[in-house]
Amino acid sequence: MDTQVDNIESGTSSDRRPEFRDPQLYLWLLRILMPLGGYKKFVAKNEFQDDDVARMVGFADLLDTREAAPKFERDDIVRRLRLAWEEAERNAPALQSMSDDDVAVRRLGGMLGFSETEVDIIRIRLAVERHRELRLMLNQLGTMNHQTLCETLSTCLGRPDADIKTSLAFDSTLLTSGIIGLHLNHGFVFGDVLSMLECIAEEIHCEHDDPATFFRSRIVKSPPPRLTVKHFPHAARDCESLSHYLRESISEQRKGVNVLIYGDPGCGKTEFVRMISAALGTDLYEVACATRDGTVLDADRRFRAYRLSQALFERFPGKLILFDEIEDVFHESDKGKRTNGNASSRKAWVNKMLENNPVPAFWISNNIYVIDRAYLRRFDYVLEMKVPPRSVRSQILDEYLLDLPVSDSWKRRMAEHEDLMPAVVERAAKVVRSAKMLPQVETERSLARVIGNTLEVMGLSRDPRHANLTVGYRLDVLNTDCDMVELQDSLAAHRQGRICLYGPPGTGKTAFGQHVAAVLDRPLLVRRGSDIISPWLGMTERNLARMFRQALDEEAVLLLDEADSFLQDRQGAQRSWEITEVNEMLTQMESFEGIFIASTNAMSSLDSAALRRFDLKIRFDYLKPEQAWALFIDTRIQLGIEDGMNLDSSVARLDCLTPGDFANVIRQARLRPVRSSMILLQRLRAESDMKPEGRKHTIGFAA
Repeated sequence: MDTQVDNIESGTSSDRRPEFRDPQLYLWLLRILMPLGGYKKFVAKNEFQDDDVARMVGFADLLDTREAAPKFERDDIVRRLRLAWEEAERNAPALQSMSDDDVAVRRLGGMLGFSETEVDIIRIRLAVERHRELRLMLNQLGTMNHQTLCETLSTCLGRPDADIKTSLAFDSTLLTSGIIGLHLNHGFVFGDVLSMLECIAEEIHCEHDDPATFFRSRIVKSPPPRLTVKHFPHAARDCESLSHYLRESISEQRKGVNVLIYGDPGCGKTEFVRMISAALGTDLYEVACATRDGTVLDADRRFRAYRLSQALFERFPGKLILFDEIEDVFHESDKGKRTNGNASSRKAWVNKMLENNPVPAFWISNNIYVIDRAYLRRFDYVLEMKVPPRSVRSQILDEYLLDLPVSDSWKRRMAEHEDLMPAVVERAAKVVRSAKMLPQVETERSLARVIGNTLEVMGLSRDPRHANLTVGYRLDVLNTDCDMVELQDSLAAHRQGRICLYGPPGTGKTAFGQHVAAVLDRPLLVRRGSDIISPWLGMTERNLARMFRQALDEEAVLLLDEADSFLQDRQGAQRSWEITEVNEMLTQMESFEGIFIASTNAMSSLDSAALRRFDLKIRFDYLKPEQAWALFIDTRIQLGIEDGMNLDSSVARLDCLTPGDFANVIRQARLRPVRSSMILLQRLRAESDMKPEGRKHTIGFAA
C-alpha cells in the first residue's frame, strides 16, 4: 500500500489517476472530502458511500469486483485522499477551467458587473445543478447556517472568508440580482440554502444580442401598445406629469423611481404603461408571470425575476420595468416563506429596494388593500386607473370592432355600459372574429353574450344601464313645488347644484335627472344602494367617494336613487359604521362641484345635516287632474286608441296617479292590448288602487 501511495505522490502510477477529466470539479470534490471532513461519511467501514464519487477521485481500482481486487482498507484510503488533495492544491494556481458553463458564467458576470468571488459562487452553484456527485457531497455536510455556508464556499472556492461574506450580504450585487438566493431559516442543506434562479441552468448558453435574452423566461420585452394617449383623456394630467418625471429620471439616472397603478382588472393599466413607454421612446420590459413552457411562476420567483431585471438594466440605461399583479408578491412576502430572515427583515429589505432601485419601475395591482402601507408610501406616484369614460369607451368599440359588422346604434348602446373595459372588448372581438362572416344581428348578439358573460363573472352587470321613458318626459306634467323649467335653465347656466327630490314613487324624480343630463348634453351617472353598499368594513365609504370622484372626472350629472339609504338620521344609528357612512356622504356632498340629484321616497327619515347641504329640496306629488288628463290623451295616441271618449272627470277622480303609472300601462299593453279609452281608464284605476292612498279612496267611493 505504501508503494501505491508513493506512486500517487510522485505522479508515476497512471492506473491510480481518477477517471474524471474536469480538474475544477475534481478539486472541489477533494476539498469537500478532506479539509471540510466529508471523508468521515464518505469512507465507511467496508465501502464507499457513492461509487461514482469514488471513481471520480481515483478509487476505480477498489471498485473492481474481480477476485484480485485490492482489500478495502479505510486508513489507507483516507491517506490516499489526503495525498490526492495536496497534489490538486499544488496544481490549483495553474487551474483554468474552460468548460462551456464556466465561459458562460463569466460572460454573465461581466454583463451584470459581478466580482470574481460572485462569479465563482454562481459557477459552483451551477455545477451542483449539473453534477449529482457534487450535489451529493455538499449535501452530506449536513444542515447549514450562514457561518457554515460561508466556510464551505470559502474552502471549496479558495476565496477568503471575508470575500464570501461580502458576496452573500443581503445588499450585495449577487443577492440583489436574484440570481442567487439565501434561505437560512429552515435547516436546509447546501443545495436548498443557496438557491439559484432556475433559468440560469436552462438558458445560460442562449444567444444574447439583447441582454434580456439570457433571461427570456423571466423578463419579457413588452409588445407595442394598442391604445394611444387619446384613449386616456381621464388620465391626461397624470400622463403628462408622469412623462415629465420619467424623462428627467432616466436622463439623470435617478434611483428609487417607482410608480404604482391600480384599478379593476381590464381597465387598461398595462396598456397605459405601454403607451407611456412608447411616448418616451424607451424600451419596456415586463416581469414574466409564467415560463415559456407555460409553468406559472410563484411570487418568490417573480420577485427574484424583478430583482434580476434591475441588476441587468442598471448597466443598460434608458429602460423601464413593468411588474404586474404585485398584490400576490407583496402579500406573500410577509409570510416569511423562503425568505432571508423573518417577515420584518424581509420588509426592511423590500423597503430598501424600493428606495434604491436603479431602473424606473411601474408596479400594477388589481387590489392594493392587501399591500402594507409601509410599501405604499414609498411609491413616488400613485394612480388609480378607472374604467374609461363614455366617449373613450365609444372610441375603443370603434377601433376593436372596426372589421366586424356592428351597427353604430349597437356601439352607442354598449358604450353606455359604465363597467365596459378595454380588455373585455378586445377579448370579445377576438372570440367573435374567429367565427368569420356572421351577419350583423348575430355578430351583435355574440359580442353582447361574450362581453356579458365576462362582466357577470366579475360581479358586474351584464347589460348597460339605460332607462328610457316610454312616455316622453314633460316638465309641464310634474306636480312640484318649484318651477322646473326655471330650475332646468339655471342648471344649464351654472352647471352646479345639489338637489333633493322627494315624494311618492313614480312621480318623475329619477326621470328628471335623466332629463337634465340630456338637456345639458352631459353623461348621466346613476347609482343605487346596491351599487354602493358593501358588507366589508369601510368599503361603502370608499364606494361613495369613488362615485363622486367619477362624476367629477366624467363631468356627469350624478343621480343617486334611494338616497335615504345613505342619509339616515344619525340619532337613530345603532352601529358605528352607520354613522361613518352618513359622515362620508355629507363630506362628499359638501365638496362636490358638479350637479348632484338625490331622490328619496322617505324624506322624513333624512338627517337634518344632510337636508342643510341641499341647495333645493323639491317635492314631487301625484298628478293634478289637468296633468293626468294631458298624459291620458298622450297615452291614448301612443296606443293608437281613436274612440275620442271624454273621460276627464273620471280620470280626475284618480287622484293618486303618477307619470310612472302611465308608463306601466303602456308596457302592459304589449302583453294585454288596450283597445279603448275605457280599458285604459280601468288599467290606470288598477294602478292607483294598488297604492295605500288609492285603496282608501276606493273604499270610500264604494261606500
